[in-house]
Amino acid sequence: MIDKRNVLITGASSGIGRAIANSFLEQGCKVAGVARDFNGADQRLDQIELDLSDLDELTAQLSDNVAFDANVDTLILNAGYGQFGGIEQFSHRQIEQLINTNLVSNIFLLKHFLPKFRKRGEVDIVFIGSESGLQGAKQGAVYCASKFAVRGLAQSLRADCANSDIRVMLVNPGPVNSDFFEHLHFQPEHGADYAVSVESIAESVCSALSQPRNVVTEEINIQPIKRAFRKK
Repeated sequence: MIDKRNVLITGASSGIGRAIANSFLEQGCKVAGVARDFNGADQRLDQIELDLSDLDELTAQLSDNVAFDANVDTLILNAGYGQFGGIEQFSHRQIEQLINTNLVSNIFLLKHFLPKFRKRGEVDIVFIGSESGLQGAKQGAVYCASKFAVRGLAQSLRADCANSDIRVMLVNPGPVNSDFFEHLHFQPEHGADYAVSVESIAESVCSALSQPRNVVTEEINIQPIKRAFRKK
């Protein structure tokens, strides 16, 4: 069980982000979510419709949208997607969109919130990274680059905040049973042993946040007990 919080989650409309949002909502927290489309999302969620790959629009919303000036004490940086293939198979626009969504939007949000967080104290920042930030993989150069960068961002931010009351955590899921694989040419094998549930990721986040303020769970790696993929 966690204390009542004022939470902002990116990528909150589906998958891991939606599961984390639902978990916070069930515990009576105030939750705002950022996503491109909130079709079917919990109506208790304060919705900020925004494509995080559009950095100009993100900058404008950070300046003008009052939702980004709320008294946030828990920032969950979850937004991201996967795209795989050789670098030469990506268009320049595809590379830009992937890196902007998975990495640069996080940096923009942190630039906006960190001055407020340093004044406030008792703040938590959670990055949802990936196993792809731990080990490079075939056909994963662009995606892995974005997730390695997220891991470096989290580690550096943790060092920067070491003397502030700001905890920085990183969660690296392996294969997850979510819509992540919807537009990919592969997916985990059938069965619960081959993919972690989104609820398990949400539970791990809440468990880390429930630790006393003098304890930080710096990094969590979560994998299914078995590993195998199949082509669609």
